[in-house]
Amino acid sequence: MAPARLFFRTDRLVDDQVRGLGLDTEGGLMGLLAGRGDAVSWVRHDRGLVGWGRLLEIEARGATRVDDLRAAWREVVYASWWRDPLVRPGTGPVALGAITFSARSVQRSVLLVPRVLVGLDEEGAWVTTAAPSGQEPASAAEVVAEILARRAGGAGAGTAVGTRPTGGAATGADVTTGARTQTDYLAELRAVQEHMRAGEADKVVIARDVLVTPARHLPTGDLLGRLAHDYPSCWTFSIDGMVGATPELLVRIRQRRLESRVLAGTARRRPGSAAEREAEAARLAAWLEADGKNNREHALARASAIEALEPLCSVVEAPERFVLTLPNVLHLASDISGVVAGDTGALSLVKALHPTAAVGGTPTPAAVALIDELEGMDRGRYAGPVGWVDWHGEGEWCIALRSAELSGPGAGPGAPARVFGGGGIMPDSDPEDELAETRAKMRPVLSALGAD
Repeated sequence: MAPARLFFRTDRLVDDQVRGLGLDTEGGLMGLLAGRGDAVSWVRHDRGLVGWGRLLEIEARGATRVDDLRAAWREVVYASWWRDPLVRPGTGPVALGAITFSARSVQRSVLLVPRVLVGLDEEGAWVTTAAPSGQEPASAAEVVAEILARRAGGAGAGTAVGTRPTGGAATGADVTTGARTQTDYLAELRAVQEHMRAGEADKVVIARDVLVTPARHLPTGDLLGRLAHDYPSCWTFSIDGMVGATPELLVRIRQRRLESRVLAGTARRRPGSAAEREAEAARLAAWLEADGKNNREHALARASAIEALEPLCSVVEAPERFVLTLPNVLHLASDISGVVAGDTGALSLVKALHPTAAVGGTPTPAAVALIDELEGMDRGRYAGPVGWVDWHGEGEWCIALRSAELSGPGAGPGAPARVFGGGGIMPDSDPEDELAETRAKMRPVLSALGAD
């Protein structure tokens, strides 16, 4: 089959357009998605990419899924043409992707090209539009007029600066059992520990899911707005029904320089006043720094990432780990940087790194085999790579954590969201404590869905 021939057009948004769209205000970029069910998103600290309209889908399955996506995207780029006066990360041809955790998953891995993609970085804002070859992509002026007309008609009206988007969903949501009950999950953890004590693995990450149904329909764009407001330091993503706010950067590559962030080792936070939470965070950070189980878990994940990157890089640097504080948990974290050798691109690095020990375990083949045998569910794209790639192979990819799978253009009656949480299991883990950790990790999405 001949590759798709597309025409991409990138235009800078001028100051009047930026102000008119509210991109110069807090939450302005995510506000463009209010009320939208077809939203795509990649936003952190009010910077990134949002879009809508699905022009092209590239899908793959099985053990070669990453290579197949990479090859197909390269063919699309070679067959297409574009105008891009900006030529910076996120401009020109861009595809957003979500890849399954396991090669055995029945779900598809996918790269999507939206019809409209709006970007914002420290240098300014832009619009990239795409159309089939032979058609003219919309101009920035046409996109701005469409957004403003939609707002004037009552759709996507946005929210006040600095406030949490409420959308149309009533407070409250029904939470029901997913693939396994909590009792089943505890039994799985104990079974995994028996295998580890027999020497089959050093660490195994076991996940579970629940089904969440908001009382009223909550469009994808409104769900994303809540996540971005509550977790601004995370990457708020939406790609082909996978949505979330993930703290874990798998790999970013720009001009041969790469960055990656490893998270493993967790302490749960609890509600309280600002002063109480500040004191609690300091106490938990000190505990996390000293706890043997969490430090062993982190060391395994850190070593796994470095080992995967070293063959692909001329330089790899990994400073000492630190404590990352988030609204719901604290993590032990390591930032890794390097310089890639040759023309290694983002998807090649994704293939080399996935699955990390932080979401699979150590040694990886043995841990993944135990997950397949004992976890009792198909993760789909949960804990898989999610991100974007541009026309010359650079991009930014995270791990799809703090996430949910939607069954339609949002969640609500008749369309429950499948919410995930997991944890790294060590031979000396306390199963009840690990179950509580999954609840803490589900909290961001549960709250955004109205289940808090």
